Amino acid sequence: MRGKGLFRKAVVFAALIALGIAVFSWLNVRGNEIEGVSHISSECLVTITYENETGQEYQLQAEQVDRLKELLFKSTFTRTFSPFVTYPVDTERYTIRIDWKDNQHVLIIHCIGNQYISIADQFGGRHLKVNNPDWESTIKRIISDSDPVR
Repeated sequence: MRGKGLFRKAVVFAALIALGIAVFSWLNVRGNEIEGVSHISSECLVTITYENETGQEYQLQAEQVDRLKELLFKSTFTRTFSPFVTYPVDTERYTIRIDWKDNQHVLIIHCIGNQYISIADQFGGRHLKVNNPDWESTIKRIISDSDPVR
């Protein structure tokens, strides 16, 4: 009788641990889980556009494309439950556009400073919280080494 009670407790405990791991895995997104990131190459046309009054656009060269891919791979993100996020008004926003030049596949990542990214056709369109404290500074370094388009 006592053995069955311990067995049930062990099963419940194991189920709770498995549930906790599953929830943690679902909430935390690694950069390589973003569809298309593993296929980014210097053959892609990659641009970053500031979402401000000037709308300055920068085209990345092969080295900057590799650095962006590395940044995406080494970064982690956390799913948000709300369809809306708040951030300070003066937060810089920019859009990363990765085009594989095949007339079919384009990855568009909307960034809100060092805080959030969103990809319209992935993760239910919800924002992902950026967990990499160097995200924005790395993006800015990549931009500073790139050529303005317009």
